[in-house]
Amino acid sequence: MIKYIKNFFNTNISFLILLIIVIFALYGESINFELSELDDDILIKHNINFISDYKNIPKLFKLSPYYNNTSSYYRPILSLSFAIEAFFIRDNLKFYHLTNIILFILVLYLFYLFCMELKLNSIITKFVLLLIAVHPMFVSVVVWIPGRNDSLLTVFFISSFVCFIRYVNTQKLRFAILFFLFFILSLFTKETFILLIPLYFIYLFLYEYNVSKKKLSILFISLIPIVLTFFILRKYCITTFGYEHYISKINIIFFNFIKYICIFLYNFFVPEYIPMLLFNVTLNVKIITYNCLFISVFAFVVYKKIIPKKIIFFSLLLVFLSLFPTFLQEEIVYLNHRFLICSISFIIVFVIIIDYLIKNFKKIKKFLIAFFVLFLVTFFYISYEQINKYKNSETFWVNVYLDSPNYYLANLHLSKIYTKKILLKEALYYAQKAIELKPCYVTYINYIELLIGMNDFEKAEEFLLSNKEKTETEDSFLLSEIYYRKQDYEKSLEFALKAYNKKPYSIGYCEQLIKIYDEIENYEQELKIYEQLLDYDKRNEKYRNKIVELKDKMSRRKMQSA
Repeated sequence: MIKYIKNFFNTNISFLILLIIVIFALYGESINFELSELDDDILIKHNINFISDYKNIPKLFKLSPYYNNTSSYYRPILSLSFAIEAFFIRDNLKFYHLTNIILFILVLYLFYLFCMELKLNSIITKFVLLLIAVHPMFVSVVVWIPGRNDSLLTVFFISSFVCFIRYVNTQKLRFAILFFLFFILSLFTKETFILLIPLYFIYLFLYEYNVSKKKLSILFISLIPIVLTFFILRKYCITTFGYEHYISKINIIFFNFIKYICIFLYNFFVPEYIPMLLFNVTLNVKIITYNCLFISVFAFVVYKKIIPKKIIFFSLLLVFLSLFPTFLQEEIVYLNHRFLICSISFIIVFVIIIDYLIKNFKKIKKFLIAFFVLFLVTFFYISYEQINKYKNSETFWVNVYLDSPNYYLANLHLSKIYTKKILLKEALYYAQKAIELKPCYVTYINYIELLIGMNDFEKAEEFLLSNKEKTETEDSFLLSEIYYRKQDYEKSLEFALKAYNKKPYSIGYCEQLIKIYDEIENYEQELKIYEQLLDYDKRNEKYRNKIVELKDKMSRRKMQSA
């Protein structure tokens, strides 16, 4: 019996079960979390009618993940993942959070399979991956719904790499087909995958595979049309920067890369406090000192030839290629979920070093087990504390502000929090501070919404019309609200229809029309909007009741007129 149990715990399925238990023990309560209102409100809540309609799936491949053509991101598989969930459960956040947990489990299990392809020690790999499962740095990957983008990319990239290795080893067609499938999914999940493509070739070179050049040539040449299709779609569907944009800022990109890499490494090796996000950070003495220590240890390991050169080169390249695109963005914000895909490099290195220590120092095993238990408990506790910072938007943004008080979005959301609490003086202060930090459309809109809430309609209208950075749809909606508050329902309806015609799926724009039609007693049009909303959300009792109520009003009106 004992032998049977021991054999079971040495199997892959037992490790998967253990991962599920540990991760759900840590992240289970996050299933009940609300939105953070950092992208997830746009990706799900505000566009739920659009993404829940299966007819719009082809459109997801023509738009950015924000369902417009103005963003520089092109990630249709991420949008598709939300659309699939929305089709079945609409905006029930429990299932979105559950999906994130499942994806994280899958990522770690695929890491394990990848390490097995590299012939690493199975037992040590499992122990290291259990530490990664509770590592505080990956909390945002699981509990922040948009963090799944890196989980999805990691799942598809590692799957493609495992299939690629198995194809090279066996020359079986099914592995080539699976490689193609996961390659395509990786490409359409996140643009950064483009930089990871050379790793397939480099892996073959480093591990000196004796494989038919003809078959490999056919395999990779057949990928060219896929990559070209991606670039063509991306070019015509979203806003992109030209190469001159990056060349002109190459020095800034380089220094930001060095700076943020140091912060990533520090938080990975010394996760005493993990920031929610960081904006315009500066390195302190502590971070620099620890990074010097990390580099020294790594140099010693290389010098002693503890890690094979091919592993060192492959791991360093993976870290560089996976993180570098982060610093090509116009606005660089430190986010931990971006470290997920390159963490496999550190897992591989840790497994090799620990394996070396156990083989060369027989008595060290007990100390390593003690360290494992200590780190597991410590990481679990720190992660648990970190998770609670994501439970709702107010908690999230207060903690973001504490980490980055000069980040314009942190100030903008503090303004919204104070607005909800009807502390308008404080709300106005943070709204103005957000504009000072970054005078852009999003900060202007927040300020205008606050002025409307304060009944300062004249100032709100003047500020809106003088704003140079215009988005016609949102401007129309705000003007409609201003005129509605002024009881100028004719103008309010005019601008509400402009907004609605541009974006008929928007619940907010539909509700704006509803309240105007209700004021002017145009029940026929109000009914049509409610029926449209019910068509999107067939289980919504509120819409059903309103439709019955409106039909009753219309019936009574007919009787009175007769």
